[in-house]
Amino acid sequence: MCKKILCVLILLSAIQPVFCQDNIKIMLEFKMVHVVDTTQPANPRITPCMLLAGSRRSLYDDYYRTLRYLGYTGIAVDRIYNDAYEIQDAKAGITCDQVYTDFEKQKQVTGSYFSNALYGKEEPLPKLDWSILPQKKQILEQECQMATTTFKGRRYTAWFAPAIPINAGPWKLQGLPGIILAANDDRNEISFTCTKISMPEKKAPPIVPAKKMVLVSVEKFNKTKKAFDRDPKAAMGMSADQSAAPKFMSISPAGMASERTKTKPRAMNNTIEKEQLN
Repeated sequence: MCKKILCVLILLSAIQPVFCQDNIKIMLEFKMVHVVDTTQPANPRITPCMLLAGSRRSLYDDYYRTLRYLGYTGIAVDRIYNDAYEIQDAKAGITCDQVYTDFEKQKQVTGSYFSNALYGKEEPLPKLDWSILPQKKQILEQECQMATTTFKGRRYTAWFAPAIPINAGPWKLQGLPGIILAANDDRNEISFTCTKISMPEKKAPPIVPAKKMVLVSVEKFNKTKKAFDRDPKAAMGMSADQSAAPKFMSISPAGMASERTKTKPRAMNNTIEKEQLN
């Protein structure tokens, strides 16, 4: 399967883009681990995520939201992502930010749930100063090479696959000569591990940010997110009754448990972007 993916991607990379839209060429499932509270390092937030990548655009988001984006339907997806559950997941802090990257227009859009809506901010695409090192290792049958950079107050080590010529990666990590399959910061408070690589099974949709996202100023977005991270329950106006919900079974991403539990909101004293939200 990996060889098939590699051959298709090499072919696609050799074709010059004719149309403005960029369809999904590869899908990567990730396990994201984030120590949100430094007083509880043994209790990190673990989130299944997915990266959809094309030649010029990428979209990183929560695994279950991405299933719906790809057109999957059924009881499991509907139970997770009707409006009530989706908003509750966001309030509980168990989903990741959506990150849409447009390499052609050199911009990046970050989306998060505040109150009952998805809000986003648009910023210039950051240029990461990577140092590519000689160390190599295998990840999911792909030979990967090590690279390091400092970004948003953290020192990252990443492993990218030169044979997959797409310079996207999980979250906001990008800009290497090959797709990023793993990354972690030097304190082991943040990590992204690819658990599965696949190709779209049917005609893939174009890569675009969420249609229902409301764009606001960077200042307003950061201020709201700071309040949410400090006290999710207060920021969202959420009652104690709304914090609790039963467990249920759902579609399971590779390498992740299939039982999904509704949890109470968790305060965050350790944001991913250490330099932001001052």
